[in-house]
Amino acid sequence: MMFDIADVKKRYDDIRVVEDSKDKIIMDLFSCIEDLTGELQNERDEVDKHKRLIASYKEDIRDLKNMRRDQAKLSFVSVLVDGDGMNFHGNLVKNGKHGGLDAARLLIQAVQEHIQKVDPEAPPNTSCKIRVFANVEGLTEAYRNNNILSAGETLTSFIQGFNQENALCDFVDAGKGKECADVKLRALFEQDIIDVHCRRIIFCASADNSHARVLSAHRGSKRISLVKGPPFAQEMEELAAGFETDSFENVFLSSKLKTTRRVSFGATNIAITPPRTPIPNYASAAKATPSTQSSSLVVSAPAHGASKLRPSVCVNSRGQRVDHPLQYSSKENVEALKRKKLCNRFHLLGSCLYGNNCTHKHGPSLSATEITDLTYIARIRQQSNGSKRRVLMAHEYARYQFKQGKIADVSQGGQYMTVYLEDILFKEHIQAPKQWHGAPFPTI
Repeated sequence: MMFDIADVKKRYDDIRVVEDSKDKIIMDLFSCIEDLTGELQNERDEVDKHKRLIASYKEDIRDLKNMRRDQAKLSFVSVLVDGDGMNFHGNLVKNGKHGGLDAARLLIQAVQEHIQKVDPEAPPNTSCKIRVFANVEGLTEAYRNNNILSAGETLTSFIQGFNQENALCDFVDAGKGKECADVKLRALFEQDIIDVHCRRIIFCASADNSHARVLSAHRGSKRISLVKGPPFAQEMEELAAGFETDSFENVFLSSKLKTTRRVSFGATNIAITPPRTPIPNYASAAKATPSTQSSSLVVSAPAHGASKLRPSVCVNSRGQRVDHPLQYSSKENVEALKRKKLCNRFHLLGSCLYGNNCTHKHGPSLSATEITDLTYIARIRQQSNGSKRRVLMAHEYARYQFKQGKIADVSQGGQYMTVYLEDILFKEHIQAPKQWHGAPFPTI
């Protein structure tokens, strides 16, 4: 039997094509399986990674909760009070030690109520750390002048009661001088604002613009509250819009105590004896010149019974104000400070009538040297009717020459020195200046 080779070859080719197609299908299936296996492994790895990440997050959350729990145990609210400007109610002060106990208790209660309003999530065991800074001697005198304390009474028992009510309540005598309490308040504020345990600072100093410099850097902070006693000072009023505010009416007076006292003069004149060892100024030099007149300083009493005893300045025989020699660090520093165009009232007196509309710079607090130089700049500035005014920048230049222990007028040449008798920065006009009745001032 004969085979058709061509037919057999054709049939073989057909079978081979089918086999090749089958092999290709099998290879494609293997390739797809390999790809799917790789993707599955990647997904498994990703799932394992997420599991580890979730476990890590859970551990971090537990640690955070523990940390917050520990932090809550130490959390506190810092209450900073400028005792010179935020005055406790007279009935509390009059009641001595019991009044101090009540004042601390009422203040803590007011703080807790405020915290419940502004921070409802605060831990219930949050403590109140209260610091009151004041010039106790001056504050005592102010309470006496307002007939809250009698002449023989002091704030000692009130302060003792305040401090004993709670271990975290401190009424501190900051010493004399306006800046003493301000410096301590500023230091504690800057310390507490960066303390993670301090949940909130309640700042009780509404009537003093000097605190605005500290608060302005934290404008809008959710951790600061301002308490209003007396009306907010201008710059504090502007800042108050960015903070939580409250008023502890049952603790603090709504107005400042009057700082001047009314005195009834029994005689026409009151003689004030000069210091036994005066500084070497014109007053002491004038004593060395022969004179038959008294060397006491005399304040003329007003015609009617009582008046405010106001600060005084010395004037010469023509009624012109004469002051102490002006001090400054160096001429270069003074010239550099002049170029800065600083606002004298803001930096020297703590407030400016023009506020944000002032054409001169306010800015941060100056150093002690800069304050001295700025005082010099302010005092040498020419004022309208200057030597007859009784304010910060009003004075009379008095140039004299010392020759053989005597003061001589110098109009040309010679060694000059400026002679002054007072060195006080005044915030108000003075109505009753001291009169010098020793040797007369030389005529310039």
